[in-house]
Formats: sequence, C-alpha cells, structure tokens
Amino acid sequence: MAHRYYIAADGGGTKLLAVLYDEDRNVVRSARTQGTNTLFRPKEAVLVEAEELAEALIPEGVEVIAAADFSIVGDASPYLDAIRRRCSLGDVQGHGEGHVALASAGVKYGVAAQAGTGSDAFFIQPGVNTGVGGWGMTLGDEGGGLDIGLKTLRAAIWSQDGRGPKSVLPELLKEAWGMKDLWEMVNRLTGNPDMRSLVASVTHITEKAAALDDPAAVSIYRNAGHELALQVLAAVRNGGGSFVGPVVASGGAWKGSRHMFEAFREEVSAVHPDAEIRFPDFEPLVGSVVLRMMEEDRNTDERAHMEHLRRTFSAFRYKLPPDYAPERAY
Repeated sequence: MAHRYYIAADGGGTKLLAVLYDEDRNVVRSARTQGTNTLFRPKEAVLVEAEELAEALIPEGVEVIAAADFSIVGDASPYLDAIRRRCSLGDVQGHGEGHVALASAGVKYGVAAQAGTGSDAFFIQPGVNTGVGGWGMTLGDEGGGLDIGLKTLRAAIWSQDGRGPKSVLPELLKEAWGMKDLWEMVNRLTGNPDMRSLVASVTHITEKAAALDDPAAVSIYRNAGHELALQVLAAVRNGGGSFVGPVVASGGAWKGSRHMFEAFREEVSAVHPDAEIRFPDFEPLVGSVVLRMMEEDRNTDERAHMEHLRRTFSAFRYKLPPDYAPERAY
C-alpha cells in the first residue's frame, strides 16, 4: 500500500518552515526559506525561494500529496503553485496564527500571545474568534522581534550618547556587525530592502546582553512582556472577559529572555489569577499537523494526538534556552 503524504508549513516575517510527513506522522523531509510576506520582501525573491522550497521538500517518486495545511503571513499561492508543479495536491487548508499556536499546545480553545517577528493576541473560544494587534512594523507589532530589535539599537545609541543607562549593547552590536563605530548602522540600515529581517536578527544581541543582566536589555524584554500582556488583556475584555483553556505564549521572541515571560505572566495573572499561562509543546508548524489529526481522527482526544507527536515530531518541540531552566515547569 502506497504511503499517504502530507505537508505542513508555517511562515512569517523572517522565515518559512515546512515539513513533509506520512500517514503515521513520521517526518520525511523538512525545508526552510526566508520570510513570506511580500509587503516587506521582493515578490521575485519569494517566487524563487518557493521553487527551491518545493524542490527540497518533495523527493523523487512522490507524485501525490493528500493534503497541505499552512499558516502563512502573506500570499501562500507561490508555495502551493510550486508544489503543484511537482505533484498532485489534494485538500488545502489555511489556518490562522492563533489556531496553530493553541493547537501546538494541544488545545482547541484558549488565548494565544504570539510574538515572532511581529506580535498579536488571539481570543479563540467556542463561537468566538477575535484578536488584538498585528498592525505591522510601522503601526504596531509591539513586543515582537522587530520591536525588540529596534529598541535594542536605540538603547545602544542612548548608552553611547548618555541618554540612557550604560550598557554592553554598543560593544556587542559592533562586534556582531563588524563595525568600528555605531554610526555605521545608518548605512547598514538605510535603504536596505531586507531591513526588517536585519533588525529582527538583533534580538540575538539583546538575548546575550540580558543573560549578562544588562539593565537596558532586561528592560527591553520586560517591556515586551508588558506589551503582550496588554494585548492579551484587551483581547479577553473584547471577547467578554472570561475564557476556557490556557494562555499560550507562542513564537520565537519569547525565547530571548525569561524576563519577558515573567513580566507577561505577572500582569496577566494580576487580572486572571486562575489562568494557566504556559508555552506550547511544539513550534507553531506542528499546530497545523495537530489540526489535521483532529480533523481526520475525531475519535482520538487531543492528549493522545500530542503523545504520538512527541515521538514522531520530537525535533520540533518548543525549546527554551538555559536562561529559563530554573523555572522550566511554567
């Protein structure tokens, strides 16, 4: 009997990750490319990368993909078209960021605090689906990676010129970017077509500084947690004030420092003391796999689905850095 194959994909401001897996939920291949949103990246580059992704993901001999599930910020058609040029593609389902974030935590309902390159909060309850944030780099995305990166660059400048506290950020930034002077940042960023990704990558520097208890970096992360708490609390109020399920902190920005999550948890718990506030079990990509499993095997509960995926999708567990270790069991 021939294998049935499936694709799951998750794409945002700085990357797209996709997996090909079989009916037993064994990962066959995975592939990664850059950000999917053509508002911030040239469409020509996205089209080329879509072809490269499909070529890397689909091996010779695979002629039929039973279904594809994806959560992609921007237009998914370049990726779907590239896949269809290589094989027959069956059912296609697009899922919102909030739904895959909760599914990657093994639940259908709850509140998702999404902080990747951008940020938003989703209130997903029986019969109610609403959100706050997600306004993009100019009007919003407070607490996301781009916002953290911009605040880090400014904190480095303020440390150097005396407007802010002394920080290790200027030296870390110069070392990382190979600069002799911070002023070189201006040329590095001005007119850069991929400025968004470059600024978001600065969070690696913020992370290093926060691990050294640098006050500027710690403050940036605590402010990011505060911004995500504001979004979550507003989403809950807009949805009626109460909810079932956990509050799930999903996305890569949370991994930078425990200070971000601690500030977030303090503020949300102050208003909703009984809320379960935690991280997902898997990266958002696996949320699409969970949703497909729930659709095709409705007689199996979410706990059994997650237990199976812990074995077959172990490479895609949501991993926190050692900085979180003392309080890992959130």
